[in-house]
Amino acid sequence: MQDFLHASQDEVLEAVERFERMISTEKVVYFDVHQVENIFEFYLEKSLFDQADKIIEIGLNQHPQATSLLVKKASLYADQGRKEEALELLRIVAPIENTNPDVFMTLAWIMLQKSEMKEALQHYNKAVDLAFDDEESILLEIGYNLNQEEAYAESIPFLERLIAKYPNNENALFELAFSLDKVFDYKRSIETYERLLDLNPFSENGWYNAGIIYNKLEQFIKASQAYDYTIAINPNHSEAYFNKGNSLVHHGCFDEALDAYIEHSTLSNDVVLTYQYIADCWEQLGNFDMAIRFYQLVIKELPHHADAWYGLGTALMETKNFTGGLQAIDQAISINPLNADYWFAHARGLFELDKAEDAARSLENGLNIDPDEVTGWFELLKLKIALDPNFVIPIFINEVVDRYNDVAAIHYLSAVAHYHFLKDTTTAINALKTAVAISEDGLKSVEEDYPDLLKEKEAMAFLGSILK
Repeated sequence: MQDFLHASQDEVLEAVERFERMISTEKVVYFDVHQVENIFEFYLEKSLFDQADKIIEIGLNQHPQATSLLVKKASLYADQGRKEEALELLRIVAPIENTNPDVFMTLAWIMLQKSEMKEALQHYNKAVDLAFDDEESILLEIGYNLNQEEAYAESIPFLERLIAKYPNNENALFELAFSLDKVFDYKRSIETYERLLDLNPFSENGWYNAGIIYNKLEQFIKASQAYDYTIAINPNHSEAYFNKGNSLVHHGCFDEALDAYIEHSTLSNDVVLTYQYIADCWEQLGNFDMAIRFYQLVIKELPHHADAWYGLGTALMETKNFTGGLQAIDQAISINPLNADYWFAHARGLFELDKAEDAARSLENGLNIDPDEVTGWFELLKLKIALDPNFVIPIFINEVVDRYNDVAAIHYLSAVAHYHFLKDTTTAINALKTAVAISEDGLKSVEEDYPDLLKEKEAMAFLGSILK
C-alpha cells in the first residue's frame, strides 16, 4: 500500500486510465513495476478484485522476476479469503522480500482470518519494524484491521504509538477513540474524540460518536450539544436528532426531546419506534390524549409491539379509563408475559376496579419476575393484610426471605414489616442493616413510605453517612 500512498493521485489516475484503455482496445501497453503496484492498490482499495487480478497478471508477464508483485498477488488472495494460496505464494517470496513490510502485513492479515492472534501480532510488529518512512500508514492500517476484526484491545498500542509520533493524524485519533469505547474506557475515548474535534471541528462522525460516549458517561447535556454540532454540519443527519432526543429524555427535558423526535420523524423512513418515544414524551408531559394517539399509531403499524400496548394502557389509566387501560395491558402481557412492569400496571388497573385479590396475584406475578422492586413488595404486603384479617405476617416474611435471601428488597420489606406492623424495632433494624449491606437503592422507597423507621436512633447511627 505504501507505493500507492506515495505516488501522486494524478500519476495513479493516469496509469489507471492507460490500463483501462489497454483493456478496452486489447492493445498491449507497458507498465513499470511501480505503476503496476499503484494500479493494483487503486483497484484493491475499491474491492475491484477482478481488475486488481488482471493488472497483477499483466505485471508478472512483463516483469516475471518482480517478487514484489507476487507479494501483491498474495495480498489479493488474502482479501479474497484464499488463505492457503496466499500463504503458498508468501513462502516462495518471503526469503527474497524479507525486508518488505507488505509480506508481514499480509501474513498478519491471514493469521487474523485464522484466529491466530499471537502470530498476527508478531507479523504486525515485524511490519512496523520494517516500515521506516511508511510507519504512519502501516500503523494506521494495523489499527484499522484489528478494529475490523473486533480486536480492540490489541489495536490500541499500535494506534497510541502512531499518535505519539503523529499527533495530528485524524484517522488514527478516530480509530483509537473507537477502540477505547469498545473496551469500555469511555473517559479516554471522549478525551480522544475531543482531541480529534480540536483538530477538525467539522468532523460530522467525530461529533456524532462523541455524543454516543457522552451518553455512556451520563453527560446528557454534553451529548445533546454534540448532536447539535453534528446537525449543524449535516442538517439531514436523522440519527443525530433521534439520539439527541434520547439524551434529552435521560436529562428529563421532555419538551426539547419531543422536538428532536419529531424532526427525526420528518427525515427518516423508519419512524415507528420514534412514534413510541414521542408518545412516551407526551405521557411524561401529562398530555395523555396525544400520548394515546401516538401509541395507537405504533400499534397500527406493529400490532405485536408489547411496549406500545403497555404505554397505551398506562396512558388510558391516567385518564381514569381503567377498563380500557387494563385491556391494553392484557394485550401487552399476552405478547410478553415476562415483563414485570406490565404485571405491576395490570395490578394497578385491577385495584382501581376494586379487584384487590386479582391485583395481588398480578403483583405477585410481577415480583416473581423482578423481586428487586421494593415498592411492589410494600404494596403486596398491604394488600394481603387488607384482604385477610388473619394474615400471618411473620410466616409470609420468612417465606420470601428464604426464597430471595440475597435480594435487598426482601430485607427492606422485612424491616418495614417488623417495624410498622409487628412493632419489633430490633428485628427491623437488623433487617435494614442486611438490606443496606446488599444495596442502598431501596432506602429512598423506605424514606418515602416509612420515614419513621429511618428516624430511629440506631438506624440514624449507621445510616448517617449514607443519607447525607
